[in-house]
Amino acid sequence: MLARDLQQKLAELQRTSRELDGSWRMALVRQQTAKHDVWKRKVEQVSEEADFLRTSLERFGGRQALRQREAADRDELLARAEAGRRVKDEMDEEAAVAGHIGRSRRYLGEMFEQGTSILAGMSANRERIKAAQTKVLDVINSVGLGESVLKMIERRHRTDAYIAVGGMVATVLLTIGLIWWAWF
Repeated sequence: MLARDLQQKLAELQRTSRELDGSWRMALVRQQTAKHDVWKRKVEQVSEEADFLRTSLERFGGRQALRQREAADRDELLARAEAGRRVKDEMDEEAAVAGHIGRSRRYLGEMFEQGTSILAGMSANRERIKAAQTKVLDVINSVGLGESVLKMIERRHRTDAYIAVGGMVATVLLTIGLIWWAWF
């Protein structure tokens, strides 16, 4: 905006300088020689100043255009840097998610191994308990306890198993009911 105003003023100054030059030449014919030199110097001085101002304005315009190009380049670079930061942040988030998934997979593997070892231990205990039950039954038979006592023991064992299974079912149903009540 300022540059346009300056260009308009400079164009007006150059036009006035040309008019002065033309007037000076016409006055040259009408006036004396002493005044011709003064007018000639003044017109030349105005012409030189107009040329100097035009050159300065061109340099200013060049510098202004350079500043605008640099500003545009800077804005473009900053935009690219911002896009690069966004991409980096997204990649960091993806890496964090991948790390969480890897840790979860490792924890699940460890839990599976623990469950497998617990089941293997329970199987071994079952075999020991069966062996102990067989020995107890042999001892009871050798002592001479009757069949009715053995049936009563087996019945009691079955009743205990039903109570244990019923307790497990009740616990599961209670847990499901509490979860249902809390969520809904």
